[in-house]
Amino acid sequence: MKYIYLILCLLLAFGILDAEMQGDTSLYGYKFLNVPSGPISLAMASRGVHNANNATAFILQPAASCEADHRILTIASSPWLADTQANCIAYSYAKRLSHFGIALRNLDYGEIENRDDTAFLIGKYTPLDIDLLLNYSYRISPSLYFGFNVGGLYQKLNTATSLGAHGDFGFSLIPPIAGTKLSATFRNVGQATNTNEEKVRFPTSTEVDFTKQLKLGENDLLLGASGLQVAGEDLKGSVSAELQLFKLLSLRGGYKLNYAAENISAGFGLAYRRISIDYGYAAFTSGLNDVHSLGVAYQF
Repeated sequence: MKYIYLILCLLLAFGILDAEMQGDTSLYGYKFLNVPSGPISLAMASRGVHNANNATAFILQPAASCEADHRILTIASSPWLADTQANCIAYSYAKRLSHFGIALRNLDYGEIENRDDTAFLIGKYTPLDIDLLLNYSYRISPSLYFGFNVGGLYQKLNTATSLGAHGDFGFSLIPPIAGTKLSATFRNVGQATNTNEEKVRFPTSTEVDFTKQLKLGENDLLLGASGLQVAGEDLKGSVSAELQLFKLLSLRGGYKLNYAAENISAGFGLAYRRISIDYGYAAFTSGLNDVHSLGVAYQF
């Protein structure tokens, strides 16, 4: 068991060291990879990786969904910042011993005016970020899971384009305390072709999540705490909670710590038989618009 904890600690330390060594945020792009991929994650402070109903959990934590027992197809759409639109379709198939997942994400910027140095309109263009992600995870032992993601992305900015490949890997551990779970992951490791002859780095991050599940009669309460270090940024954290009532209604909320323009998030989910509808909300400050997300999921 001590070797498991050592691996998790080394993973976290390596990520923090890497982020501190490369502190210039202007060097990093592909930030759309960190946009929440659905309403459950958005409502739970952009995390929710240990939520068994979150079909997009593997995007953030490639090992976290392995112990679940579900097959979920979900479609989510989020009007994002500055009139952009984040969309995601994901499939999650977990059978306790292994997990397979696939997700297609994009960030649509709409039409943007293209003007010359004199502000004369010379046309319009449509920037686009799109990413296809594959996941596989498996159980190493009764209390330890390992998973990885591999993805390919395409980015278009006016006439400039780039192609890239990236990956994530992580561990998920069930400590000998009932209802608890601990995960650590290293995300967004990759390389891409130059954009306008400029090399842009991936927003590599190290992320840790801890949750505690409590039984309240026929209801369940999930409490979570997370910490993450993104390359070129300060250390951040969050707390979140979900109260599931009679497996029909889920109330969610979260709060982000040390974020420049983000704080409170909330949402809910309604489930009926195999179909669920989820809504998420996140408040932004500094003159940015608040964000809403809506998703529909079907359990096979």
